Amino acid sequence: MQTDIPVKEVMTTVVCTVRKNDSVHNLAKRLVEYGVGSAVVIENGTPVGIVTEKDLISKIVARNKVPSEVSVEDVMSQPVITINPNTSLREAARIMMKRGIRRLPVVNNSGELVGIITDNDILSVSLDLGEFASLLTQDAVGYPGPVQGPVIESEEEDISGICDRCGKYSDTLYSINGLRLCEDCTEVER
Repeated sequence: MQTDIPVKEVMTTVVCTVRKNDSVHNLAKRLVEYGVGSAVVIENGTPVGIVTEKDLISKIVARNKVPSEVSVEDVMSQPVITINPNTSLREAARIMMKRGIRRLPVVNNSGELVGIITDNDILSVSLDLGEFASLLTQDAVGYPGPVQGPVIESEEEDISGICDRCGKYSDTLYSINGLRLCEDCTEVER
């Protein structure tokens, strides 16, 4: 993974937010509305906490509490760990691993929330960079190119995994010339 890409190039700028005095029931509705697994708790535009699916399971569901009767403040994790938009992806990943977290709110110099980056964001970028590196390799001098001669018949396999050519995850891989390829790379190979 390229280490100098700042998180501002990858982060999500539309962040699911809630207030401390909101009910957990309203929080859950917002999570569903945004299609995400966490919400940043905001006070005067500044993150003061975060609530994740894990918090809801361990602090509400496992304790058999009624979501409409519990406030966000009672379940949020605090203090929230934040980074600035110019933090590198490598540093963001290091912070996540060291702290055992999967999400980092991104704040500007005034402390205001401007985005969020997740472990999945970093993973998807690293896979995309792997595809880019593969393209560079193919264009490099001395790269032999595709195997010449007849293409071996492709056989669809009921397996999923990482494409041998581009490095992206695919639900269905095809066996072409001894490689396990995604649908896009299969078309290029032919």
